Amino acid sequence: MAVLTLPLLATAQGSAPPWQGLRTVGQGEMRWLWFKLYDATLYSESGRYQPGRYPQALSLTYARAIERQDLLEATAAEWQRLGLGSESERQRWLARLATLWPDVAPGDRLVFYVDAQGRGHFWLRERLLGTLDDPAFAPAFLAIWLTDDSRDPALTRRLRGQS
Repeated sequence: MAVLTLPLLATAQGSAPPWQGLRTVGQGEMRWLWFKLYDATLYSESGRYQPGRYPQALSLTYARAIERQDLLEATAAEWQRLGLGSESERQRWLARLATLWPDVAPGDRLVFYVDAQGRGHFWLRERLLGTLDDPAFAPAFLAIWLTDDSRDPALTRRLRGQS
């Protein structure tokens, strides 16, 4: 069962967010039709893409305002399309994300940081939103961008540092 926690990962003490010690693997942008949606950057300890080897972080800097409900629906649609997680897992994950994610505005940076234990932490504007402590969640969430069958294979290759 997934547990929502709010750890003190570099919060009020002013220390750097944990992904800032990671190295850039690759970056690119996501477009829908002719609109830029966001810039994406993948980070890892080694600077290379190694599936399932953590810590890793995925940073999304939004170019457009997007409502939380639209983010949730797009995430659900991709998990369904890719066949990730069971129906009950997807519903549980989406319920947790609905409590964490806000609407995003142009310039907002949402970072998904996966720690060495595989726990996924969401940050917005350098502020911790919360954690999903479910070992199946982090790989399923990252797969939206990093699987071979992603919606944008060119972005996947750029994030993996392959082009």
